Amino acid sequence: MDSNLVGQLKARLQENKDNLTGQFKEMTQATSFSKDKVQAKWEDVGDKDEDNAVEVSDFQDSISVERNLDVSLEKIENALKKIEKGTFGRCEKCGQEIEEKRLLAYPEAELCLKCTSKK
Repeated sequence: MDSNLVGQLKARLQENKDNLTGQFKEMTQATSFSKDKVQAKWEDVGDKDEDNAVEVSDFQDSISVERNLDVSLEKIENALKKIEKGTFGRCEKCGQEIEEKRLLAYPEAELCLKCTSKK
C-alpha cells in the first residue's frame, strides 16, 4: 500500500479519534477522560414522575450513544495500531488487501468488501 495514502489515512483516523474523545468528554461525568472509566451524565430535570421519566429516557439514550462511540473509538484505535505494526489495509478474514476506495470511505475497515458481503 502506498505510504502517502497510509499517512493520509492515519491523520484522518487520529482526527476522528480526537473528535470521538471530545464527544465522550462532553457527555460524561468525568472531569478527565479515560475511555475505560466513562459514565453518561445523569441530568436532573425535576422531582415529578414526568420529570423522572424524562431523566431515565435521556440517560438510556446517552448510554446507547456512549456504547456506539466506544465501538467506533475501539475500531479507530485498532486501525492506528495496525498502521504502527505495518498490517494496516489487510482483511482480517482472508488476508487480502482491502480495497483503496473502501479505506478512503471507511479507514477503520477490518474486512475487504468480499468478506463483508459474506458476513
